Amino acid sequence: MIPWVGAIVTGLVGGKISDKLREKTGNLRIARSWFTVVCLFFTAICFMLIPTVGSAASVLLLMCIGNAFNYLPNSIYWTVVLDTEPNKAGTFGGVTHFIANLATIIAPTLTGSLVATHGYNAMFTAAAIAVIIGMVSMIFVKPGQRSHISDMHNEENIIL
Repeated sequence: MIPWVGAIVTGLVGGKISDKLREKTGNLRIARSWFTVVCLFFTAICFMLIPTVGSAASVLLLMCIGNAFNYLPNSIYWTVVLDTEPNKAGTFGGVTHFIANLATIIAPTLTGSLVATHGYNAMFTAAAIAVIIGMVSMIFVKPGQRSHISDMHNEENIIL
């Protein structure tokens, strides 16, 4: 339970911080995408540092801080959908839950395999890599900007 203590707090305040950033800057990309990128950067750093520390207390502290940063932008993933395509929130929510549920099957299997073949440090390295992939992906997210395909589809519906 200790690794999740920080996430209890940050899961609640992340959305508020993002909204304050939007208020202050007027920029959805800063408030949503870049805020998430920064949080995931610090998450990855924490998980990459875990194999370098020598005590269980240090591992728990880094996990706690890493999870706290990871949960800070948690509400933003849903908010980006609402900012960009509010009429498709249910569809995107279904796809997101499909991926999340698939991860609950793959992650324990992958973690066990990594630990069995490469030791405990491998699972933290894999976690850091997964976070880095998410971080890089968020660089390309442009909340509030609809794609041309989406705009064309909406125009076709209006014409019909």
